[in-house]
Amino acid sequence: MSLTSIYLRNLSQIFLFYSEKSFLGKLHPLTKAVLMFAGIAIAFLCNKLVVLLLTLATFLSMALLSISVKRVASLITSLMIFISPMILFSYIYSIFRSPSTTSLIGLSASVATAIVRLLIMSLAFYIFFITTKPQSIARILNSIGIPYKYGHGFVIALRFLSVIASDLIEILHIQKTRGLFIRRNFLSRLRSSFAVFVPLIISALNRVDEVTIALEVKGFGLNSKRSYLYSEVFGFRDAIAVLLCLAGLAIAIRFCI
Repeated sequence: MSLTSIYLRNLSQIFLFYSEKSFLGKLHPLTKAVLMFAGIAIAFLCNKLVVLLLTLATFLSMALLSISVKRVASLITSLMIFISPMILFSYIYSIFRSPSTTSLIGLSASVATAIVRLLIMSLAFYIFFITTKPQSIARILNSIGIPYKYGHGFVIALRFLSVIASDLIEILHIQKTRGLFIRRNFLSRLRSSFAVFVPLIISALNRVDEVTIALEVKGFGLNSKRSYLYSEVFGFRDAIAVLLCLAGLAIAIRFCI
């Protein structure tokens, strides 16, 4: 399987809701949002590699306990595929600019810190979106004052990323069975890309049309306010989880400043 197929397959599953039976799946969406923003804040504000590694180990443990190992490994694999060319370019540039041992050691430390930060932010986003139902995200956005039309639009846009990636994988497989091969020559690759992206654009427009008709038939957007059949309750364990997140954030910032 090519690297492109691996990356697209992982992208097609990145925003799919996994399960509400895990511990994180049973928490209130606002609690998971606090957890996500706490991880992002630590990744941005902290410069000490030890603290970042402890934070990464915490988020990785939560991800492995709440999500399947296969999906977590797919996320990490996709990230490494995405950033590996940039890491390679950084090392090549550093070697040509200043080929000394000290500069390479400093570059390695910087690259390691950047990778850990990226993994923390990615896992924080991944845990939130994959353990929270899309309709729950829309309800939370509506509860903080965002019109529900924009909240549902945001959720649909996230879902469309996975759908388009799945369609792209299917189109690539179909075109390969018809004898389409992506050659190394630039003009040949450009001509071959039309056979892939034109059906993808047509498929995406058809899906948008279907979703628009379905929303109009159901009267979506008819009233400025709406009610919900289900609503999440912020319970005692959510309060404990929020306090632990804030305490961890405060301790991490204290050690980094």
